[in-house]
Amino acid sequence: MSSTDTAQHEQAARFFDEVSGTYKDKYKDRSPFHRYFFNERLEKATEGLELGDADVLDIGSGTGELYEHLVARFPGMRFHATDVSAGMLAQSPVPVDRKYVGHAYQHPFATRKFDAVFMLGVTTYLSPEELEKNLAFIATSLKPGGRAIITFTNSHALDSWTRNLARGPMRWFAGRGNVLSSGLKLWMYAWGDVRRMLEGRFRIERLDVLNHTVFPFNMVLPGASLWLAHKLARTTGAPAWLRWLSSDLLVRLSAKA
Repeated sequence: MSSTDTAQHEQAARFFDEVSGTYKDKYKDRSPFHRYFFNERLEKATEGLELGDADVLDIGSGTGELYEHLVARFPGMRFHATDVSAGMLAQSPVPVDRKYVGHAYQHPFATRKFDAVFMLGVTTYLSPEELEKNLAFIATSLKPGGRAIITFTNSHALDSWTRNLARGPMRWFAGRGNVLSSGLKLWMYAWGDVRRMLEGRFRIERLDVLNHTVFPFNMVLPGASLWLAHKLARTTGAPAWLRWLSSDLLVRLSAKA
């Protein structure tokens, strides 16, 4: 790991350790729009998957939202969680012997094959070099017929542009418990870049575009933002105009034969 990657790793771990105690309350329970977005992403990420007797890996598992979403339906699954933040994992209901602090490719299960690998809300915090390592690990860790579900922050979304513009002022007016004011380096990707990055290792099965919002309206006008998000969510496919209003790209992948 380069010195730059090490610094990013340590900064991200430190930030999420600091917010781990209030993360669920702030990002799920207190904010109506964030609660909708979290649930929408979980529903889309797991749609149509049968994981009753599956080996599942959640990279960047955080406080365990994916596990909570799945365990009632699939109590027989073998769920493994990794995260660079020990504080976030400490808040997670995933069994202790299935939680690992650090990068997935560094852990003892590296030779284990998985039926499903999830990496949701993580790529934004990974340098291109770290992202490459994770993608290589995922590609070699899928069982035949296995699926990988990965999200990317959409650089062409209006929401991404307004958030970038807000980062400077947010450092003055918001506490350090906010991603925009934290000083963390963030990476965003256009769909064309994501496709080129993935198609050499995986078969791309589907693209979903999520989080139909524009900052800061989802915070200032959560009711109107929710109404609009629900309307846009009924759009079929992922047309270019909808990507402009969607900050999350969710890609479903399978291993190449």
